Amino acid sequence: MARELRWWLAAVLLACGAVAVAYLPPRGAARGVGLRDEPFRQTTARLRAQALAAQWRTASLALRLPEYRKRLQPELLRRRERDEPGPALLVEAPDSVAAFARQRLRATLDTVSGQLGLGVTKVSVGLVVDLWRYVSANAGETPSQDFESPGYLFPDSSDRTTCVALIPAWRWTGTLAVQPQVRHQRVEDMLRTALGPCAFYAAYGTPGRGVRHWLAKRGYDLARVPLWDRERPERPQDSFVMYQDGTRWWWGSVYRFPVTAIGCLAGRALSCRAAVLSGAEEASDDSLPRFLESDPRGWWRRQRLLYSDRYLADVVREVGHDRFLRFWNSTDPVDTALATALKMPVGEWTERWQRRFVPRLPLGPAAPFSATVIGLLLGGAAVAVVAVGARRRQVS
Repeated sequence: MARELRWWLAAVLLACGAVAVAYLPPRGAARGVGLRDEPFRQTTARLRAQALAAQWRTASLALRLPEYRKRLQPELLRRRERDEPGPALLVEAPDSVAAFARQRLRATLDTVSGQLGLGVTKVSVGLVVDLWRYVSANAGETPSQDFESPGYLFPDSSDRTTCVALIPAWRWTGTLAVQPQVRHQRVEDMLRTALGPCAFYAAYGTPGRGVRHWLAKRGYDLARVPLWDRERPERPQDSFVMYQDGTRWWWGSVYRFPVTAIGCLAGRALSCRAAVLSGAEEASDDSLPRFLESDPRGWWRRQRLLYSDRYLADVVREVGHDRFLRFWNSTDPVDTALATALKMPVGEWTERWQRRFVPRLPLGPAAPFSATVIGLLLGGAAVAVVAVGARRRQVS
């Protein structure tokens, strides 16, 4: 009896060791919060200060954008009279770099607008590049500009022909001044992304009422990047939900996304349709926000659809200019107009589009491969121990 008990104890210890080897993290994989992390911890006072700073930036943006539109009017009128394509440019910078920065940015902006096909259209674009770190001269009393957050002022009742994009770009100064031949592509990508929804307005005019309300309710998340003029790699190197090897899912990140995004990743067409058409309900009034503050800090975690920033640009490349223009100006409901342009149901097309970036997400009651193997081994070991014990009992 004592010998059988020793066998059982050995089997239990072996099983515990196998589970520990499989699931416990290696040494150094995790670390508790130490003294070095203390300065970066978010205290209540710090969170309140950040919230107040964000409110101040929003109020400042609402005041500055209409003022910039007035200052851009002379150049916009001059470009229209001369039939000069491309956006008007306003550079806010110290005197020591203003002239050089404007010359550099003007040439790059002309290249970008030519690639996007932004000719002389009904809606003109004014681009403001602000290289100052602080809006106010009294830097000690006002927050610094959030250099990652462009702002947009869309055509409204006071001016139906101008869309203004503001780029707080105080960190660009070194990029503009050093190694221009190397940095040119980086500046080009920055300007292209900063044009954002204004590029869609310039290329296709003011959208129809349904499309306009749909995009405004979503914060123009489907029209953030106007990259309809070039092919891009279908599998981005930096993924929000997968490791760099492209074969393992980062589950901690996956489940931070909304349910619609997760369902679309899993290949469910109804979830894809809901993710795209969210906000497309019938508009109850004509009130729309005049400006948009695009905050990229963690915006990807709130995506209703993964890689939503490139969605409409990819629709343009898929259906062509004329079909997208009919969708953009359509008076039909958004789901009908978009399905007509795509020539297939919105959910089905979106599900196929999502597969260009990530494989189908496996959802459902499925055990990991490692857990299955360990379970089989433990079950086999238990059966073997029981069989050996029973055999010895029969012999004795």
